[in-house]
Amino acid sequence: MKGAVVQAPGVATAADLREQGFEGFVTFSALRADGAASVPVAPGVWVVVHEPVALPHFLPRSTAPAWRGQEPTLPPDALAARWVPHACVLYVGVAPGAGVRHLLRQQVKRFLRFGDGRNVAHWGGRAIWQLAGAGSLRVAWRVAPPDGVRAAAAGLLRAFEEHHGMRPFANEPEEDEA
Repeated sequence: MKGAVVQAPGVATAADLREQGFEGFVTFSALRADGAASVPVAPGVWVVVHEPVALPHFLPRSTAPAWRGQEPTLPPDALAARWVPHACVLYVGVAPGAGVRHLLRQQVKRFLRFGDGRNVAHWGGRAIWQLAGAGSLRVAWRVAPPDGVRAAAAGLLRAFEEHHGMRPFANEPEEDEA
């Protein structure tokens, strides 16, 4: 059917992610309120998801702070070029499990703290912090054994790229999250 959006298994909808074993789908606001208590203390893959919309409103400045002398704010035209129409996945993150700082709960907490303007190490996904209404975005996760985390994230990114022709909005093209 002409003009229809073809949905790729595993990357198109929250239902696809649930079929792959993703859980949670908790808003940023709720995670902040409870200290991310619902996020497992385990290695795994996590995603930031939303209901697909047309081009969103981008904030002129990121809510995240400069990190090691680098400004997280991206120009609006660069953000618009990265936007992936009809995609529910905005970011794929990994928590490889090599110590407490690299487990799902801590990775999500650090990501949120960075977006709140706190000077913590979580540069990945920084484009999220220029989206108006970011508090309504959701985080979902899937626990994985430490030796399978990077392969699981790589598979998810590969499926996304095969379907959409580019990486998720907030995954840097040159970064190797997986």
